[in-house]
Amino acid sequence: SRPNFLRIMARPLKFVREDLARVSYSPVRPLDVISAEIGIPPHQIAKLDANENLHPVPAEMMEALTSALTSFSSGCSAQIYPDPSQTNLRADIAAMHGISPDRVVAGSGSDDILDIIMRLVDTDSCIICPPTFGMYKFLGTIMRINIIEVPRKENFEVDVPAVVKAIRETKCKLVMLPSPNNPTGTILPNEDIRVICQEDCLVVIDEAYSDFAGVSAEELLDEFPNLILCRTFSKWAGLAGIRVGYAIGHPDFIERMLAIKQPYNVNVAAEAMARAALKYREKILVTVRSLLNEREKTIEFLKGYKFLNPYPTHSNFVLCDVNGVNAAGMNKYLRKKGVLTRYFGTQGGQLQNNIRISAGRPEDTERLFEALRSFEKDQFDAEACEALKQHKDVECLLWDMDGVLVDVSGSYREAILKTAAHFGANITHQEIGAAKARGGANNDWKLTYDLIHAHKKTDGTSPSLEEVTKEFELLYQGTPTSPGLKKLETLLPSMKVLEQLSKKYKMGIVTGRPKSDCDFALQAMGIAHIFQHCACMEDGIKPDPAPVKKVLADLGCSTALMFGDTVDDCRAAVAAGIKAIGTVAPGHSRETDRPILMEAGASLILSEGVAELEALL
Repeated sequence: SRPNFLRIMARPLKFVREDLARVSYSPVRPLDVISAEIGIPPHQIAKLDANENLHPVPAEMMEALTSALTSFSSGCSAQIYPDPSQTNLRADIAAMHGISPDRVVAGSGSDDILDIIMRLVDTDSCIICPPTFGMYKFLGTIMRINIIEVPRKENFEVDVPAVVKAIRETKCKLVMLPSPNNPTGTILPNEDIRVICQEDCLVVIDEAYSDFAGVSAEELLDEFPNLILCRTFSKWAGLAGIRVGYAIGHPDFIERMLAIKQPYNVNVAAEAMARAALKYREKILVTVRSLLNEREKTIEFLKGYKFLNPYPTHSNFVLCDVNGVNAAGMNKYLRKKGVLTRYFGTQGGQLQNNIRISAGRPEDTERLFEALRSFEKDQFDAEACEALKQHKDVECLLWDMDGVLVDVSGSYREAILKTAAHFGANITHQEIGAAKARGGANNDWKLTYDLIHAHKKTDGTSPSLEEVTKEFELLYQGTPTSPGLKKLETLLPSMKVLEQLSKKYKMGIVTGRPKSDCDFALQAMGIAHIFQHCACMEDGIKPDPAPVKKVLADLGCSTALMFGDTVDDCRAAVAAGIKAIGTVAPGHSRETDRPILMEAGASLILSEGVAELEALL
């Protein structure tokens, strides 16, 4: 029947491959969107998150673009389809490399080239070496190609013997390796490429950043017909928004790539700009040298900067270890200041303690330095760090979760606001903060209920605590069709520092969360292994010292520091006979929180993200 048909059609994902229904990709957000979000004009933002050449292209290139789009003289225009054989573009690329055009194929960026290769090669697996460019794994998933990961060495060099071993053991027919590697900037020497090319597989070397390194595997092409090099105009030529890339390889393989590519994968505008870039290459290389100069200035600054340790690089970016603070938190802070850097987390490899900074224009570099100085001033209190050293002689460290370990400004706090709004009470962040400062507000369900009732008073429409709790939980936990606010939570301190502390001290959590929410956060943040015992809502609510005493007993400790961002945390710690260490919650100021927490018994106050924890190591 028609109604039954409509019910079936209302589930369109039933037609989607099950594996693709779960695919996700975290792209760089558009500049205009970010500008609107942070309230800073685009021209005042230092966009150092995507390894682009931000310098203007030569005027001659813009003239070539206009001519191509408006004139029929080239055989193409905005009204006419581009040349599917890419005759002129391939000839120009070939001339630059000193090879014949039958060894070149172009695409809509090097991503398109990588996609064509993955579709063409008859293989059920592909070897990559993380941390590396995330697109290889993404494309492999789409093509149902099993991605075999051979981890890089500690210095991010490719473990060549391990790659060769993996090729032989798995009979893998496709290896994808960038040189320089993104995001580490590491070169793969030609002697190593030669070793891998001697195996029975296709070897794809992604040279997107080779113009910054001054090295290439071109000299190996005649020796190894199983070698393919990928290049792009996005990086050196400043054409990331135009999308042109190409591959160089054996004519037989290139012919097959041409045969299966989308017919018009390089549009008229892209071809015109790419050909002009080749013609005016020397002018563009002036900007490439400028980027390399800015990269070196950045590295020198970072060598003396407290929280970042730069790795050696051969590209237009530098990967940094983030020391003492949370990498995602630093990335978020810089973003608010109008400086965009790249935090990867687990995308492309285990990079939770790293950020990548692209080289920019001189004005971008200065904005970066200014923002980093501001971060150190706002996020680190040298006096508090020295004072914390006097409290090292304890057996264990206890932690409140919300606002100390986990940023809940977009989850629990937002759930309070939205639940109250659902029942007609438009409360503010300031009111939540004031309630927390008064104390007795560690149960967010009850806090929301009280705030609603304070607004609505006796108008007869106030909800029950049960109704408030139900709405709050729907928002926080989510539904099958709507992700919960808990997905927005992020770790505040450095995981690396927490792990180091756990080797020196016993570690426990005292939180007002229900146990299920506590367990979820520990798993989601990847810190469950750090803490031996937890006391949750079911064990008592601070400022009652009972949950603090429970964790102390479970850990077998009598001396401890307890880190908390509310008066209830501090009062509970003092009542349990241990030292309270106050912390500034996200979005709060040290000046506002210090007197409130000190009055509640805190011995000292640490910054948001507790960068001062290094004092305990």
